Amino acid sequence: MQLEQEAALAAAKEPVARCRLPRAEPRVWLGTTLPLRRLLPDRLVVRRAERRGREMWEQNPTERERALAAMEAVVGGTSRSHEVELLAREHLIETKVKEAMFWQPWAVPMLDRDSETRLQAVLDGGRAVILSSSHMGPYSLGLSALSARGRTVFSTVAPWVFEQPQPGYWGRRIARRRTEARARRERLVISSGSFELLRALLEEGELVSVFFSVPGGRRTRFLGKPVMLASGTARLAHLTGALVLPLRSRRAGHRLWLDVGEALDPAGFSGVDELHDSLAAVHESWILELPATVEDPNRQGSWEQSATAEGWSRPEPR
Repeated sequence: MQLEQEAALAAAKEPVARCRLPRAEPRVWLGTTLPLRRLLPDRLVVRRAERRGREMWEQNPTERERALAAMEAVVGGTSRSHEVELLAREHLIETKVKEAMFWQPWAVPMLDRDSETRLQAVLDGGRAVILSSSHMGPYSLGLSALSARGRTVFSTVAPWVFEQPQPGYWGRRIARRRTEARARRERLVISSGSFELLRALLEEGELVSVFFSVPGGRRTRFLGKPVMLASGTARLAHLTGALVLPLRSRRAGHRLWLDVGEALDPAGFSGVDELHDSLAAVHESWILELPATVEDPNRQGSWEQSATAEGWSRPEPR
């Protein structure tokens, strides 16, 4: 077992292998080829994507219903529950913008003064850090702020990121994610079954990125309702003494921003449950500021039709 753990740790530290974009039909190829995307100003790309999102709201009943269900699940039971229709329309727009920006050259997000101070203080502190994000906004781009400072981040990702890219849009998306990870010296770790590996990385003082908004076994009062959330972040911090640093990616027009919250030190909490609930409160506050930017909690690989305005149940295992 010890040898297996050492081998897994060594493999996790290896740079992401080169991954070529597979072939695709001409329309997809044109829209997903980086040299061509560099010719398109971000402002224009965002404007076109916003227009497509508005058109989809008007013309696509299936997507409109999906967006309504998503926002009902997010803001149901909160002070913003009366805004579901408005937020659903914004959600469709934000979804199209995020899809479009994924194929643009990945920019380094900007930080306001408070976020800059908090991030630099944590990086200078010499401790292991868990970077805690929710699935909202252009979250794939947020970690560029760390690589721009010369830091390596070990990111937990879904298994599909390591699939062999097949011809077509989805295969090119997989390759694009891995190509950007390699470019910014990010390391990728499959999230499922990764607890002990992440624990070992944190014990070595590394930076680890873990999503907070994933299904799990911890019943949590979150977004005004009971939500079954994973508690791995709090448990890892409690076991290793790592700081937990909340992050939020967002956009303002065509510009990207990274918000950095106050670091949570596990030593200041009575245990795992209190730390988990405090982290949930941070993410809840951020989500309720920008609920339309949250990914559909009922998407495949997430709560899968188990998220409603009354609560988010843990989905049945596949």
